[in-house]
Amino acid sequence: MPTPFPTASSRLVYTPVAERDFPELLDVYNSNPAYMEYAYGQRAVSLDAVAQDHADNLALEGSYSYCLRESSSDSLIGIAQFILKNPRDGHPWLGLIMIDSRAHGRGYAKEFLDCLIAWYRENGYASLHLGVLEKNQAVVPFYEKVGFAAYEERVTEKLGRVICMAYPIHPGSQE
Repeated sequence: MPTPFPTASSRLVYTPVAERDFPELLDVYNSNPAYMEYAYGQRAVSLDAVAQDHADNLALEGSYSYCLRESSSDSLIGIAQFILKNPRDGHPWLGLIMIDSRAHGRGYAKEFLDCLIAWYRENGYASLHLGVLEKNQAVVPFYEKVGFAAYEERVTEKLGRVICMAYPIHPGSQE
């Protein structure tokens, strides 16, 4: 078992997603209409879609879903979903990090990623993987700046072309 995920970083508080968070998460999801269109085929989603996304994520063993809140205001500004061992390839994956569009550009995604990578390192993992939808490839430079590198492209029926990226944490792992 890994150590518990941190409850906070310098400006963020991390809490497991609960059903009571869904209305606030709906605002986060719908503040990113372009991503909603890429991922869901429509620019706005319903509360049911947020609930289904949460259920789908937690259906996989070793999955986590966290709310990202500003520590200064307790405002929910994002969500992150990640897994210890993706059943498709056995690697740890970041499935989603979504920041409310009104909070873009403030470094929250990087702060969360730094915390996540440190947690994986502490627990002996060698790498962290993620996939970027082709239509959302404008975020690739952000991930490259953080230290991720593209290693493969996959085509999925549901999402189309996906750019797979990995961050090397350290050798000798649980992967």
